[in-house]
Amino acid sequence: MAEGYRVSMDMAATVAILIVALLAIAPTVSALMTEISVENLTRESDVIAIGNITQQESRWNLGRTMIYTYSTLSVEKYIKGGEGAETLTIVTEGGTAGESGVWVEDVPVFTKNETVLVFLKKAGHEFSVVGWAQGKYIVEKGEVRDLKGEKTSMNDFLRRIVDAMSLPDAATPAKTSAAPGFEIIPGFLGLLAVRRMLMG
Repeated sequence: MAEGYRVSMDMAATVAILIVALLAIAPTVSALMTEISVENLTRESDVIAIGNITQQESRWNLGRTMIYTYSTLSVEKYIKGGEGAETLTIVTEGGTAGESGVWVEDVPVFTKNETVLVFLKKAGHEFSVVGWAQGKYIVEKGEVRDLKGEKTSMNDFLRRIVDAMSLPDAATPAKTSAAPGFEIIPGFLGLLAVRRMLMG
């Protein structure tokens, strides 16, 4: 009995260490992300839209090498591009499927029922987010809030986008969040292990 108790304590300690390590890694990695201007986000986007996240589903790919999350955006307004579709599907790496969870570096996280302004790149019938997490803005009370929590009035932000759309194309590419050659942060396997240990 004592031996079994000791094993359980050792496992709990390992889980705690992994969780602390992941929390320590996350802000460090985000701090290393190259900042992309609104102008570059605008030029690199096929579609810029405002809408509400109405549905989400996460599942493994066919090879079970990555979990992808599919978020349904109910479009309220197109700012750039768009073909009049009422909904768009945004695909991001990472998520939770069954007893497994994957977190991927700098990928935007969408939450059901939140209102967002997003910079999107078309990928077949779906869309990826331009500029990783920088391409997602939270919309609330007539303002947009960026990755760092800084707020700008919606009117000023839209004016900046419209101005950028009138400029010549820039050669500086922005990084998209659903590229096939995704990068997984150090410790993502640790998160997978933590989820499996916690959930049995």
